[in-house]
Amino acid sequence: MSSENNLAYAVKQTEIDYKAEDLIMLQAQLINRNDKGHVLVEKVAADSGTYSAGKYYIPGVAMKFGEHPEEAGHRILTEELEITDREIHLIGCQSHDDNERKRWYVLFLFETSDPVSQKEMDNPCEGIDELLYFDLEKATPDNSTQGLMDIREALKNPGKTYL
Repeated sequence: MSSENNLAYAVKQTEIDYKAEDLIMLQAQLINRNDKGHVLVEKVAADSGTYSAGKYYIPGVAMKFGEHPEEAGHRILTEELEITDREIHLIGCQSHDDNERKRWYVLFLFETSDPVSQKEMDNPCEGIDELLYFDLEKATPDNSTQGLMDIREALKNPGKTYL
């Protein structure tokens, strides 16, 4: 499909082709705050070989074909973070157009009120150097992914599409 006509499409994949263009990506992201209002983030392993290497990122997963967004939200806890499942609730949806990678992302934002314990944070899963609580106002292009900064703005302006 030519990107010249500005159409996007969704395809069923068993493994995500991160090099594909003109895609709609459905993702679930999890907001977990500590008593200071800082948000739980992952510091992606510096040697991961991805665009997010060494940067802070909001925990999240790409949704599986046919998966309900809430199921994906729970999967962030149990598979992505490898911690105890908790009650979650949908706080909104956000979308943004990644012109550079020619994708449109639709994010289902979930929140859990139960903070992650220090013991859980001390045992990050593979590919993550560290789990920590981070002041989103300190997110910059040097230390954070664009997705984290977009979520920061989405929390301030619910329902806005980011281009």
